Amino acid sequence: MKKKIYVFGHINPDTDSICSAIAYAHLKKELGTENIKAVRLGKVNKETQFALNYFGVKAPPLIENIKPQVSDMNYYAVPPVYTDDSVKRAWDVMTTNNRQMIPILHEDHKLAGVISISDIAKTYIGLTDATVLKKHKTPFINIPAVLEGKVIFGNYPDSCIQGDVYTTASIGDDTVLNATDIIITGANQSQIQTAFSSGAGCLIITDQNLSSLNISIPSSASCAVICTPHSFFKTIKMISQSIPVKNILINQNIIYFETDDSLDEVKEVMLDSPHRHFPILDEEGQVRGIISKRHLIDIQKKQVILVDHNEKDQSISGIEQAEILEIIDHHRIANIDTGVPVFLRAEPVGCTSTIVGKMYELNHITPPDKIAGLMLSAILSDTLIFKSPTCTPDDIRIAKKLAKIAKVNINEYGSDLIGAGTSLEGISAQDLIYVDRKHFTIGKYNVSVSQVNTGDFKSLFSIKDAILDEMKTLESREHLDLSLLMVTDIILGGTELLVAGKERWLAEYAFGLDKTDESIFLPNVYSRKQQIIPKLMTATQI
Repeated sequence: MKKKIYVFGHINPDTDSICSAIAYAHLKKELGTENIKAVRLGKVNKETQFALNYFGVKAPPLIENIKPQVSDMNYYAVPPVYTDDSVKRAWDVMTTNNRQMIPILHEDHKLAGVISISDIAKTYIGLTDATVLKKHKTPFINIPAVLEGKVIFGNYPDSCIQGDVYTTASIGDDTVLNATDIIITGANQSQIQTAFSSGAGCLIITDQNLSSLNISIPSSASCAVICTPHSFFKTIKMISQSIPVKNILINQNIIYFETDDSLDEVKEVMLDSPHRHFPILDEEGQVRGIISKRHLIDIQKKQVILVDHNEKDQSISGIEQAEILEIIDHHRIANIDTGVPVFLRAEPVGCTSTIVGKMYELNHITPPDKIAGLMLSAILSDTLIFKSPTCTPDDIRIAKKLAKIAKVNINEYGSDLIGAGTSLEGISAQDLIYVDRKHFTIGKYNVSVSQVNTGDFKSLFSIKDAILDEMKTLESREHLDLSLLMVTDIILGGTELLVAGKERWLAEYAFGLDKTDESIFLPNVYSRKQQIIPKLMTATQI
C-alpha cells in the first residue's frame, strides 16, 4: 500500500483551514493521487461546523502530531505462525525469512509470545522421550505435515496425540500397544506387519516413495497409516518437531511496540533492551511484523500537504520530521523548511480556497456541490462577505462561481454562516482566545494574535476581565512578548483589539493604544494579515 498523504491547515483551524484541506484532498484524488486524506489539527469552531452541517460533510479526523511512528518503519512482515503450529513450521518460517526471532499468534492473530532459534534448537535432537507428543498435546495433523508425508488410511482416535511413541525395534513379541499409541517402522514388510499387529492407533511407515505407494494393509486394520519419504532414523529425529510451538514460546515480559508508538519512544526502549528484534502490533492488538534496531535508520517520513499556512509555529508538532510535498497558501512566506524542492502555490488573495478553486478551473474539474459549498464558506468567512481589505476580484469571482454550483444565495448564506459563529454566549475566555489563534515571530518578539468574528459585543465586555487574565496566562506559559485578541464585527464595521504583554508598547505605537487602556476599537480593521501584522512589523523597526 502507498503511504498516506495528509492534507491539513494550521493549528486552531478556521473555516478556510478545514474547508481548503477537504477541497484540496478531493482535487488531488480526482487528479489520480491515491491514499490522500484531509485531517485537522484542532477543534472545529461553530462557524465551520455550521458549514459542514449545511453541506452534509463530516469534519476531518483530528491528528495531534506528525512525528515518525512504528508504522513508518520498513518493518519485516513474516508469515503467521500460530500456537498449535508445529515447531518445524516455526523453524521453516524463521529460516526461509532469515529471522532470528518470530512472534507466535493466537487464532485471532493477537500476540501469544515469541520464539527464537535457540528456543527451537533443543527440539532438533530427536525423540528422547516416548511421551513427548502426549505431554505437549500435539495435534495429530502436525505429524504428517512435519514428516512431509500423508495419511493413506484410517483415522487417529483423537485430534491430539494421547499415547506414547514406539519403534518396531523397541517392542517385544508380547508387547501390545493401545489405540492412542504411535509406532514407527521401516519399509521392511515383516516390520510393517508387526506394526499392524501391535495394536497402535497410528502407524508411521518410513522410506516411502509417495508417488508410487505399495502398502498391503490388513482388512482388520483400524489404525491411521502415515507414509513418509524420510528414512527411519530421520523420522525419529524429526517427529519431536511436531509438538505445538506454544510449548516452547516465551510469553512473559515480552517487549513489543504498537504501530502508533512514536519513534522517540521506540528508540529509548530499544537502546535499553538486550534484545535485537521486537514484535509490532496494530491498534486492534493484531501482529503486523517485526522491527529491529537497524530499522531506526530506515524511516519513511510522513508525507504532508500544507494549506492555509507555511509557518512552523502554526503547524503540527513534528512538522520538521515530515516530508512536505506541497504548500497552498495566501499568507506571507515564512519559516517552513523543506529538505527537497516542493510545489508551492501562494497568491495574494483573501482565502486559500480561492486558490484551490482556481486549481479546479486549471484542471477543468468541476467540484461537487458539497465541495463547492465548503470552498464558498471559506471565502465568505475569510473575506467577511467581501468586506475585508484582503478581498480581491479573484475571491469574488470564484465565490460567485461556487455559489452557483452549490445552489446558494451568497448574501443570505454568508449572513447565516457568519452569524452562526458570532455568538459569544457560553464560550469561555480560553476558548475565545484559541478559536482562531496564530503565533508570529516579528523581529525578536514572539507574538500571538487571536481573532473572533462576532456581533455580540455585549457578551464580550461581560467577560473582558476573564479574557485579559487568560491572555496573561498564555503570555507566561508560552513566553510571549505580546498577546492580542481581535474581536471583529462586520456590522459595526471594525475590530475591538485587546492587548496584553510586557511589550505592549508595540501595540501603543502601531495602533495608538493609550497607556492606560487594555483595548482599542479600530474602525474598518478586519484583517490580521494585512492590517495588524504589518503595523506591528513597522513598530519593531523604530
